[in-house]
Amino acid sequence: MRRSVHQALIIAAGRGERFGEAGYPHPKPLIEVAGIPLICRTILTAREAGIDRFTVVTGYEAPVLEEFLNGHSVLGLSIRCLRNDQWQRPNGLSVLRARGHLRGPFALLMSDHLFDARILKKLAGASLRPGHCLLAVDFHPERVSDLADATKVAVRDGRVTDIGKGIQNYNAVDTGIFLCTQGIFDALEAAISRGREGLSDGIRELARCQCMEAVDIGDLFWHDVDDEAARLEGEKRLKKFLMASAAPKARNQDRAACRRTGSARRRAER
Repeated sequence: MRRSVHQALIIAAGRGERFGEAGYPHPKPLIEVAGIPLICRTILTAREAGIDRFTVVTGYEAPVLEEFLNGHSVLGLSIRCLRNDQWQRPNGLSVLRARGHLRGPFALLMSDHLFDARILKKLAGASLRPGHCLLAVDFHPERVSDLADATKVAVRDGRVTDIGKGIQNYNAVDTGIFLCTQGIFDALEAAISRGREGLSDGIRELARCQCMEAVDIGDLFWHDVDDEAARLEGEKRLKKFLMASAAPKARNQDRAACRRTGSARRRAER
């Protein structure tokens, strides 16, 4: 069934070890791409797709990230933080931390992915059956710069049949953009009971019962920011995307507000 989606769960608990070598002094979600912190970009992009309530799961350096989100109140949106004290373990635990805090369908997003808001709109417009979840996938793996580290997806007849970084038979790549029902939490608990704690393990549980569906993003823009090289490439691709799109005045004002927020944080760090 089709429903309005107004809430998102953002995973922002990891350490981002691959950025440590670049000497960044703050949590990965606060690393800037084209002058705006990653977490702000995720929130603003989701807002373009109609999301106005956000739950952010924090972990590594949680007080720093929570102070940023709570103190600056990004554009007046509703942002709630939940802390995952087991952030060193696989990311499925961060998703499961939100069980009981979300009702109805919700977008599940990563804090370090850049993407076109139309991907979320496409998910929101797709049919979502009770207990099922949707994953936006890219059927052009050759476009992914760091394919070796990407999460691969096997899709058949519109359903995800397998997922993981190490699978050999795949035809798509996971963009990290989901539309979920409460079924994701049941699947994660089932996976954890078997000693598997990753988000992909929960997705695999849903796939096993044919409850994990794939939505093709076509040529829409997305980019995973995992290290400094990916950040620099992401800046180039993002600027090209923004120049090609008819960015409304409101979007420019929003991003300007986030730039001011980022500048204020940098001054405070000095």
